[in-house]
Amino acid sequence: MSFNIMNNIDYKVGIYIRLSKEDEEKEKYSESESVQNQRTLLMEYIKENKLNFISEYVDDGVSGTSFDRPAFNKMIDDIEQGKINMVITKDLSRLGRNYVQSGYYTETYFPEHNVRYIAILDNIDTALDSANNDIAPFKSILNEMYAKDTSKKINSVLQSKRNNGEYLGTAPYGYKKDPENKYHLVIDEEAAEVVRTVFRMFLEGYGTMQIADYLSEQKIPIPSDYNKRNRGTKSISYGLWPQSTVRFILSNEVYTGTVVQGKRKKISFKSKKFVDVPEEDWIRVPNMHEAIVSKEDFERAKKILEATKGSRIVENDYLFKGILQCFDCKGYIGIRSPDKNGNIYGRCQRYARYSKFDVCSPHNFNYQVFEENMIVVLREICKEYSDKKKLEEIAKKSKSKEDKELDLRNKLKTYKTQIEKETRKLDLLYEDRLEGIITVDSYIEKANKIKKEVEDYTKRIKEMEQELNGENVQEDKEKKLDNLVDEFLNMEKPNKEIIREFIERIEIHSDKQVDIYFNFKPLQELNDNLEKFICAKKEYERKAV
Repeated sequence: MSFNIMNNIDYKVGIYIRLSKEDEEKEKYSESESVQNQRTLLMEYIKENKLNFISEYVDDGVSGTSFDRPAFNKMIDDIEQGKINMVITKDLSRLGRNYVQSGYYTETYFPEHNVRYIAILDNIDTALDSANNDIAPFKSILNEMYAKDTSKKINSVLQSKRNNGEYLGTAPYGYKKDPENKYHLVIDEEAAEVVRTVFRMFLEGYGTMQIADYLSEQKIPIPSDYNKRNRGTKSISYGLWPQSTVRFILSNEVYTGTVVQGKRKKISFKSKKFVDVPEEDWIRVPNMHEAIVSKEDFERAKKILEATKGSRIVENDYLFKGILQCFDCKGYIGIRSPDKNGNIYGRCQRYARYSKFDVCSPHNFNYQVFEENMIVVLREICKEYSDKKKLEEIAKKSKSKEDKELDLRNKLKTYKTQIEKETRKLDLLYEDRLEGIITVDSYIEKANKIKKEVEDYTKRIKEMEQELNGENVQEDKEKKLDNLVDEFLNMEKPNKEIIREFIERIEIHSDKQVDIYFNFKPLQELNDNLEKFICAKKEYERKAV
């Protein structure tokens, strides 16, 4: 199984091993493709050819249709740092099953980085002038077709398992996988007792918030942290039960012994993206495992949940309610009911819920003062926009149609030139990364900034070309904004609807600084140029009664 390898003393070898979930599903295939068998084959080859072994890279249970794999990315980093200059795989399909990207690495990336690539069973060696190298692209296409066919077959097998009630996902909180049958659930007694407590308290009349508080006070790990605790891993929300988790448990039919699957599906065998499936198309198979709660109790809880959903009466619908966020923890800012003196205060809801667990900080502020000052700021920005718009209209009227067209074409030329400059910058940046002048993190940060600039220029070019072709997409956007600004300036008291048309969100800092994020770019640019809007503490103290 040896090749004619020349000057192998200069080669620093990395072996790449990949086993996908599809391989594992096919028992007769998984034996030959197992991690251990691939490793044995590759190490025998290295020993036989007296190569200098440096490192092993293993992606276990990762699809070959994507090249975003942890071990593969580590191997690429080591190549760029000069740690290895030869890569060996069992065959070409282990490198990947996406023929476009496989071809990129074998024909472009490896040669450009002076890396020798060998696929043992396919007799591919990029250092040799061989006919096997010439047919590598066709093998990559066949590998992708094989991946697509395998995906269809595996999906067919999985669908059959779902129809038979075999549980395919991660065991839900309260259960664990049966050691004797990985498609069957058995009760995890410790977590199941928490589930029973949730249902018992709810049916006794406790609200979901009260139940969440009780579980938090007991310092019971939340479901997402439950299985990590043996490894000593704790998230910031460890033991802090949100109301939504309690509601999720109460609405999860799995606790009645019913397996419910097929709620989502992949849009393509190459994509990681999932889409939701209508509830009527979900696959339900009852009595597949031991129930934690009875069907009667589950149905009672379900009726109560449905009856109370959205039934909360809101006395005060405040102008900025729903778009206020905490700058530090990104949770929502709640607006409390008036106190005995009639003062209304905003406060970080996450802090309000979990203050006893030392989470975030109050971010308290007088909402009445905030709303009054915010309306003033919005009016200033809208007036600024309106004045600027009038000046632009005067400038436009003084120009002929030919002048306007010439302006557009000159701007188009400028933007296209700018795109070329930014693209050249990106190429130079990439060369700096390869030569080790800048770090990978620095490259990613700067590259993303350049890409954003290019996207902005491209968007402007598209809008100008549409305008030159008589399309009024940008004009329609501007007209909508103009109408909103006029409507807002003419309102004595703005309403929630127009505020939401203008503003995406407002973030409140602990020092009362406010960051406004508009839905319209012209307003955002004006806002960014204005001095930051600060609600100083003394202002609150002066105006608060």
